Amino acid sequence: MSRIRAAVLALALLGAPTLAASPKSEGPRVTLDIVKADLHDVLRMLADMRHLNLVVDEDVQGTVTLKLRNVPWRQALETVLASHGLGREQQGEVMRVAPLRKLQEEATLRTALKKAREEEAPLRTYFIPVSHARAADLLPHVQAQLSPRGRVSVDARTNTLIVTDVEPVSLPSPK
Repeated sequence: MSRIRAAVLALALLGAPTLAASPKSEGPRVTLDIVKADLHDVLRMLADMRHLNLVVDEDVQGTVTLKLRNVPWRQALETVLASHGLGREQQGEVMRVAPLRKLQEEATLRTALKKAREEEAPLRTYFIPVSHARAADLLPHVQAQLSPRGRVSVDARTNTLIVTDVEPVSLPSPK
């Protein structure tokens, strides 16, 4: 019966006036009154409210009971996720929900992969002519952007920055 109640509430809430944007630009506000509903159903309902696609990890299980009145959508979602030790990643219109430990492990692996690619990538040299400024004045700003293998020098005669570094590594990054 809780599944039916959750479905009825979802349909009622999708057309409810409480979804209007708040004056403080917090996004849409929601009112939810759910008793022992399947966590997947609640996540689907919340995703539908924002017209998001949803991918739920196979380790996400359980039921949720909550009563929220006129709270920002994001706060409602974060509350449901936190109550079950879950986190989310969003890329464009796709929201992925998984246990926090799994998301943290994946983030660590992405960082290690990016670092490994930078360490193995061939170095490339770029000559960047500078106009309307002294190239030497830009040196600290450019150095701050380089990978650990990168280096930069200045050709004062031609006012050119000579940058040697790995090419930028593009990995998908969650929002």
